Amino acid sequence: MTQLYRPLLLSLLALLIGGCAVLSPSYQKPEVEVTAVEPLPAGPGNDLRFRIHLRVFNPNDSELALSGLYYTLSLAGHKVITGTSRELPPIAPYGQDNIVVDATASLVGSIFAAAELIGTRRESVPYELVAKLGLRRSIVPSITVRKEGEIRLNQRM
Repeated sequence: MTQLYRPLLLSLLALLIGGCAVLSPSYQKPEVEVTAVEPLPAGPGNDLRFRIHLRVFNPNDSELALSGLYYTLSLAGHKVITGTSRELPPIAPYGQDNIVVDATASLVGSIFAAAELIGTRRESVPYELVAKLGLRRSIVPSITVRKEGEIRLNQRM
């Protein structure tokens, strides 16, 4: 009977050890940044769609095996873009990789953000990117990463 449980216990132990990296005191959250946004042809119901290029940084000494991604991009406090993906490459230890995901714009959020920008005549707009990274081989099912900043509106190309 113990012969039957040995492979099960070894598998469980390997899973726990792999998942413990996320719980380690030296573990640092990955970083996610938007590198480009491309408009796409309108989707069903004339939804505004975009292709978002993200760069994911892994500041740890173990591979970041991703099972999925859910993210939102807010402008001036209004959720404007939402996207998901499940076809993601693993990020090497101390590495980075580019991920391309398709997203849909919220019509209501876009209208509120545009109205606020027009009404306040700002030189910049605050943004917040919230990315939920699903993890494979981990006790913790996901990590949420937030990035905030300002987008300057009067930049010259």
